[in-house]
Order: sequence, then C-alpha cells, then structure tokens
Amino acid sequence: MRVINGLNYSYKLKEMVKECYEKAMQHPFEIYLFIAEDPDIVEQLFFQHTHYLVNIEIMSWSKFIQQLIVENHLTKHHVLTHTEWVYYLRDILNTDKFHCFSNDQPYPLIDKFIPLIKAYDLNQTDYSQDITKNLKLKDFIHLYKALKEHCDEFTHITAEGFLNQQDLYSSYQHIYIEADHHIEAAKQTLIHQLAIQNDITLLYTHQPDQRLMNLPFHELCKEALTLNEPTHISEYLFTQKNTVSSTNEHYFTFIAPTPHQEVKRVIYSIQQKIVDEGLHYQDFMIVYPNSSYIHLLVDTLTVLNIPHSLSMTSSCVYDKSYQKIISALDCIPDSSISDIAHQLHQEELEKDYYEYLESLFDYSDIITAQEFKEFFTATYIHNHQEKSNTLDQIKICTIDKVKTAQPKHIFFLGLNETIFPVLIKDTGLLLDEDIQLLRKFQITTPLNTTEQLGAHHNDILKALLQPAISMTFSYCKQTLSGETLLQSSLYKELENLLTLHPAFELNYLPLDDYYLSGGLITEKELLNKNIQDYIHSHNQPVQLSRETVEKLYSPTLSVSQIETYNKCPFQYFVQYGLGIYPTKESQLLPNELGSLVHYVLSINIDQQVDIGTIVDNYILQDENLQTKISNSHINQYFIEQLKKDLEMTLTVLKRQLEISQFQLHDKEKKVQHDIQGMHFKGFVDRIDQYQNYVSIIDYKSSAKDIDINLAIQGFHIQMLLYLKMVTELYQKDPGAVLYFNTKKRILSVNQNMSEPVDENEFYKQYRFGGYVVDDESHTVISAMDPNFDKKSDIINVTYVKSRNEYKGQILTPKQLKRLLEEIEKHIYTLYQKMLEGCITITPKGSDQSATHAIVNPCRYCPYHSVCGFDVFYNDYDMVKFLDIQSILGGEEDAV
Repeated sequence: MRVINGLNYSYKLKEMVKECYEKAMQHPFEIYLFIAEDPDIVEQLFFQHTHYLVNIEIMSWSKFIQQLIVENHLTKHHVLTHTEWVYYLRDILNTDKFHCFSNDQPYPLIDKFIPLIKAYDLNQTDYSQDITKNLKLKDFIHLYKALKEHCDEFTHITAEGFLNQQDLYSSYQHIYIEADHHIEAAKQTLIHQLAIQNDITLLYTHQPDQRLMNLPFHELCKEALTLNEPTHISEYLFTQKNTVSSTNEHYFTFIAPTPHQEVKRVIYSIQQKIVDEGLHYQDFMIVYPNSSYIHLLVDTLTVLNIPHSLSMTSSCVYDKSYQKIISALDCIPDSSISDIAHQLHQEELEKDYYEYLESLFDYSDIITAQEFKEFFTATYIHNHQEKSNTLDQIKICTIDKVKTAQPKHIFFLGLNETIFPVLIKDTGLLLDEDIQLLRKFQITTPLNTTEQLGAHHNDILKALLQPAISMTFSYCKQTLSGETLLQSSLYKELENLLTLHPAFELNYLPLDDYYLSGGLITEKELLNKNIQDYIHSHNQPVQLSRETVEKLYSPTLSVSQIETYNKCPFQYFVQYGLGIYPTKESQLLPNELGSLVHYVLSINIDQQVDIGTIVDNYILQDENLQTKISNSHINQYFIEQLKKDLEMTLTVLKRQLEISQFQLHDKEKKVQHDIQGMHFKGFVDRIDQYQNYVSIIDYKSSAKDIDINLAIQGFHIQMLLYLKMVTELYQKDPGAVLYFNTKKRILSVNQNMSEPVDENEFYKQYRFGGYVVDDESHTVISAMDPNFDKKSDIINVTYVKSRNEYKGQILTPKQLKRLLEEIEKHIYTLYQKMLEGCITITPKGSDQSATHAIVNPCRYCPYHSVCGFDVFYNDYDMVKFLDIQSILGGEEDAV
C-alpha cells in the first residue's frame, strides 16, 4: 500500500489522476478505480487527458461499499435503518438500568447516540476495570453491547464493520483513494484488508509539521511519499507568522453590514460578472459557513431566478398524510407499535407513509399514542428535496465540499469569529477526557476536539488552494438582530498572507441596494440631500447648546444617571433629557420586582412579619402592579414563587447577621453629597456598623460584582460613591461595599440522595459580591465573619495559612481612596461633556465578548430604533484594560 501526502491538494490530485490514466493506458487489461470525494470533479480531470474511460472507474466511497457487498454476495446483510436504530435504543433505555442515561426523554438522547456508536469501534474489546470505573463509559459500553445483542447475524451497525469480518474479493487491481475524510478505524481496517490483494494508493493532505491541520493524519502518514508544490498559503497558513503578503492579484474582499446584505452583494456581483464578461453560472462557487446562510441564499437566488446546486427542502410536516397521522393518534388508544401502525395504515395516505408504517408491523413493544407521535417524528424523516436539473448553475457548498477541476470565481462568506472557522466545543455526550481514557486501552475512537479543529483547518487549506480565477473573502459587522460580529482570526491571517483588494463596485442592483452600495440617482434630489447630510454627520446628532442643556437636565444627579451617560451619551439624552420612556408592558418588569423585594427586605430584616402579608399589601398600594398581576395567571404564579424565595433569602440574611459582628444600623437611607461641584443623591438599601466601621449593602435580583478596571472607567460605581457619602455622613471609616443577590440558588452536589446535604455548602452560594476594605490589622474581615477558617461563607476572602495572609476581594483604605479619586476624575470629565451638550451615539464596547456583554448598553436598549446605530458610521467607545496595580498600588492579589 502506498501513501502519498502533501499540502497542495489540487496539485497532488491532478498528478495522481495523470499517473492513474498513464498506467491504465499501459495496462489496458487491468482495472483501475479512483474513489473520490467528488467523482464529477475527478472525472473532469481525467477528461483533460482523454475523451473516454475504458478500464478506469470513478466512484464515491459509499458506492464502492455497495459494490463490494454485491460482488461478495453479501446482499442478505443490511445496515441498521434509522427506524431500527431508534426502536432498539428506545427498548434498551426503557428496560436496562443506567447510571448516567435517563429514559425520561429518550429521543433527543438517541439522536446523540447514533453517530457516536457508529464512530466508536467497541466490537472486539476487553474492557479494563479502569474504564468501567467511569460510569458514563460503563453505560456507553453497556448500551453498545445491548445493541449488538439486538442485531442478528445479518444486521450490522456499519457496512465497513461487517465487511471487515469477511474474506473479501475485489474486481479492481489498482485503487486510488482520496482518504482525508476516511480516517475512521473501521474504514482504515477495510482499506488495509483490501491492500493484501490490491494495489492501493492513499492520498492525504498532510505535512509533518505542528499545525493543527496535520494532526489527524500524523499516524497515517508516517511512511508517506511526499508529492507537493508549495505555495505561500500552504507554507504559512495557520503559522501565525508575519510574512510578506503574496502579490497575487486575484484576491478580493468586502465588508457587509449584515449577512443578508453580504449574500446579496455576492449574488449581484455574480450577475454583473456574467453580463459584463460573458461568463456562465457554472463559473462561480459560493462557500457558506453554516445553515443560517442557506435561506438567505435561496431567497435571493429565487428572486433573481438564478440556478444553483442547493437543494430546495420542504418539511414533510406540511404533508396532509403527516398531519393525518398526527391527528389520528389523538383518538387511538395505547397499544403496541404494530397495532397502532396497522390502525394508521387504514387512513388514506401517500405511498411513502404506507411503506413506513409497514416497516413497523413486526414491532410488538407497548407504547402510548402520545409517545408514538415522538417515535414517528423521530423516525419518519423524509423531507422533500428538489434540485436544479440544469448543468449551468452556481455551485454552493460548505468548506469541506469545495472541489473544482477548472478555475472558478470563488466567494467565501461569513469570515466572522466563531462562525468561520467554526467554533468547535468539547460538549458532546462523550468528552475529550473519555476519549483519552478509551485510547489509553487501545480502543479506537473518533476525533477529539483538537483533532476536529485540525480536520476543519485541513478543509480550509484545501479550499484556499483550489484553482481559481478570483477568490473573494467577506464578513459582516452585525446580525439582523443587532448583535455585533467580529472579523475572524482567519480573515486577519489572510490579510497578512495575501494582498486583499477591495471588491469592484456594483452597477447591476435594485434601487435600495444601489443606494446602500453608495450609488446616487440624480433625479432624487431630496433623498440625495438627506443621504449626504447623514454621511456628513456620520449619523451623529448636533451638539446641544449650553442653554438647551440647562433646560433639559436636572442640576441634581443620581449615580445611575451618570452611569447611563457613561455607557451612552445619546441614551442619557433621550431618557433623562427628553424624558422618553418605553411603553409599559403587561409582564412584570425587573425594576418593579426589585422595588417589591427591597420593600420586603427592608421591613423584615430586623422584624418578623408575615412575608405574604407584606407582599399583598405592597401590591394593593400599586394600581399598575395590581392590574398586571390580577390579569395574568403567570404573574400570579410568579408572585407566589417570589414569596417562597424571599423566605429563604431572609433566612440567609438573618443568619449572616447572627454570625457577623457588624450589626444593622440603618435601612433605605437617603444620602446626598457634592462631588467636585456635582450634586448626587440616592438611597442605600442597608447600612451595617461595627465599632468605627460602616459597611453598605445593596440588594440585587441577579449576580453583580465590582470590576475595578471598569469602575475606574465609570461602570458599577454607585455603591462605591455611596460608601464615600455614608462614611462622611456618619464620620466613620469604610468597612465594606457589598452586593447581595436575592435570586434563589440551587446547590449542585455529587452525592447520594439519602445523604444529608452540608448546610454550609448551601450558605456559601449566598456569599456577598463586592469588596471588603481592610488594613493590616484585619479587623473588618474578622468582624465580618468571626467563624472564618480557610474560606469565608459570607465574603469573597480566603485565608492562606502558609503565607499567613488574606486573599480575595480586598481593598486597603489607601487603595479605596485612590480608586475613588480616579472615579471622581472620570465622572467629572463626563459631567463636563454633558454640560457641553455632547449627546453622541458612541455606546461603550469591548473587543472581549464577556466584557462587551457587561459594558455595552445596546442589546437591551429600548431606543435602538431612535438612534439608528450604523455599523459604518458609529463606533463603539472601547473600554481599556488598565494596569490596576500601578494605578492603585499594593499587591496585585489585593484587588
């Protein structure tokens, strides 16, 4: 057996086609077979050498398997049908006992099992005790063995699996195989078995270096012969090296506002090239990243009547026969699968449905009519597909199907982070750690997460090395729902590797798209003037005059208002300047529930009044709240659950007060203070005191904490400023600034249900967020939690015995002072901008997705349609990642 590797897929394939043809001509009485990923493409390559194929056949792997079965007279054997898979696995899950797999919802689980069982070769394995100690693997092996027992001698899990157990005959003497997508153990075993009597050549896209794209093939290519023609891309792609860009002139790029506009731009480009250059549809290829692009492509192509290779799929759910079966099951009593299938067979149905029901006549398992619906929808999966019959069509495919014999214009869509390349996660039923354990005992497995990513990179490389007249790479800046999309790391790498030219301007466009692309029609004077004004202003409002600011804005601010201005000046202007608020909804709003929770906690933290009574009285005093609850059963249920949750919340709060030496000093305290000429006011939910120290506590309905880096830049500063106001009001020292999340917690423990739950583990879930202000005496920490051992149950602080020091969310008084100075400096700058009338559409943002979710106000902003945020003209005001240690001083762990 001969193994050929090399990264230049197209060059290698052409050379091997040429070799196969020449050898076949030299030996006309010997039969040659070429197993190709795309037989039509390989056939075109052969026709570059000859007009006819006599002793050469080209076919796909699946057709080759079928031919082997026929040639070896194995037609009595069959592979499990999808219905058999579901039927057998349902029976096993219902009758056998498992540690990790539940039969409550078997059908979604079965969908995950089927590809897994096909991929793992567990047939001839002796299972070590070390493996079966892992309960999930023990369950999986049990499931596999049980399924094998359901299969008779003629029924098999995979075709390759049962062919490996036969002495095979093949009519071919010479076999070439494109093997990149055939690295599974069962396929490799079959190839090696055939190699005993046949001359086999395997082609892999591989080079012995450390790039991920080579990882899946290292073992298979240990003794490979290299056939390669290096290119700039094959040498440097995925190396992260700063190389000189290739000067090839056929690489282009454009950026679109949304995926829809991206698709339209590509298709209109194709239409224009066909007109301008006299090309055909078959001269173009579109590579889409995922299924979300399919309907966009189909819709746009259908409007323009452009032929394409995408199948037009319609769900069988809309069939009359399908709906008849679903309706009939509402009237059929529980019975066996066979009996229900026979009753349904009496209905007037289409032929395919009769054939399906007849396949169930031998299944005697008892089933409810309701579950039969689930069984039916899980097994009858015959969606209807219509394909274009014309040869002149645009080829549209995913990255792993990019194959062409003749150079084409190729468009790569969706080069956005997590979209293309695909984000591959270790979230399967069997994880990488399970795969590692199986491999330790020489059990063959499918690819782990890293290897899957390597195979994906391999497909990308092959696509980029296809013969092309031009390649165009595009990405979009946001989804249709307004979520920001970032350019992918692959796109950035291509920018370094290649010289990407701007895609040519379009003329062949509908009016709307023509204007969106920058075109103007001279007759439309008013429209053109408005567009020019929009472009000139970059979608930014005019700065307010000083007089207007004085009329619109109150001289007294709340801290939440300055935080709103910090996030987006325009949002502050609309909400607090113009006083425009969204229409009240019938559902209970977070601020309404928050006010209710605060009211209950303020009364009951130091008293013992019935919570249900307090809640009911509060609702009676609020007409809007009363209307919402009385008109909605869901809201009524929610309030009843809230009462129960508040019982637990108060239990935890009172326990914390009992433990702590800090005692309740004040509730719902109004505070106000001048900070650098700005007058602030607000309410503090709770103030505790110990000796000369005060701590302030804010009740929140979700998890909240203080990020020092963001606080310096104006985020979540309310409690820090309140702490300053309270300490000056009472002339006390700062002790802590804390958040308490009132949301109900669920304790997740891995223990037997009969064992008692550790109460302390539950209370740890309710630790305060925020910071403790403590000096070297550690007086505040000790007073906050006198029961402190290694880690506090109340505050986010840990004691490191080996170093005799406390770690966690701690600020020294000096650091707090410096932090407040930085915050005051920042908000003073904001205040000056506010007085100057700055109302720019510049919401905060971050290039780190987690930080962006915290600081960006746009996702839930009710004024999005007012500002008309434009991805081309409005930029995010990006937060910085500051050196906190150098700003505040002290040890890094202290903050």
